[in-house]
Amino acid sequence: MKKIFGLIFLILILWACSTMYNYKSSYHAPSILYETGVYEHPEDWEFYMHDSYGRSYKARSISTDGNSISGVIQSVEPIELPEKLSRNQFHRRNEVHVFVNDQKLVPEKRLELKANDVKEVMMYTHPKNLRLSNPESKTDSGLQIVLIGSLLIAVLAGLWITQQATNAAAGCYIATMAYGSYDATEVLILRKFRDEKLKKTFLGRVFIANYYALSPFLVKFVKKTGIAEKFIRRRLDRFVQRLKEKHNW
Repeated sequence: MKKIFGLIFLILILWACSTMYNYKSSYHAPSILYETGVYEHPEDWEFYMHDSYGRSYKARSISTDGNSISGVIQSVEPIELPEKLSRNQFHRRNEVHVFVNDQKLVPEKRLELKANDVKEVMMYTHPKNLRLSNPESKTDSGLQIVLIGSLLIAVLAGLWITQQATNAAAGCYIATMAYGSYDATEVLILRKFRDEKLKKTFLGRVFIANYYALSPFLVKFVKKTGIAEKFIRRRLDRFVQRLKEKHNW
């Protein structure tokens, strides 16, 4: 159970980190202009028109309906379209790049495009966020919720692990296996190290919790196969000797 919980927690953290700053270019059919937040609030987006010759024009006064999009074409404005936005380019996440078919783009004139006039649409905001009415504030709020939720899960996981370690009543499984007795002198020293040193730090308690979760399976494997039992004891002997010398136990 502990291993499963830890794996789920790690997956959640990695997922949260991957979605926070993941503004990759994505290409869509023209219908995305009429079925999402772009259609509802075009004023929240920055539009660029790209003709078949590779020239780009910024557009203003955008209006849309269910079948077309129109706007006033401004002068040619070269713009790079990276595959993924870098950190200093996140302000571009609300750009909409419309690639038109064989249409002449005339600066300072209004252009109306039907669906069949548009080749494709490129955006940096993920399609699942496009139904939001305000991409700036709502997207940021969504990311904040993900981040806060992940931090809350991290805190709860830390408290749970700490409680598991504090309440652990089991013995030193691996040491008991290696020395053949729960009351062996070496086992008593290792338990003393656990109680007086490890339990007093958070990382120590995390180690204890994972130790109790994993060591029973390791003990069963070693006893069943006979592999590494002598090696484990030699390693423990060295560690116990260091504890004796350092702490005068």
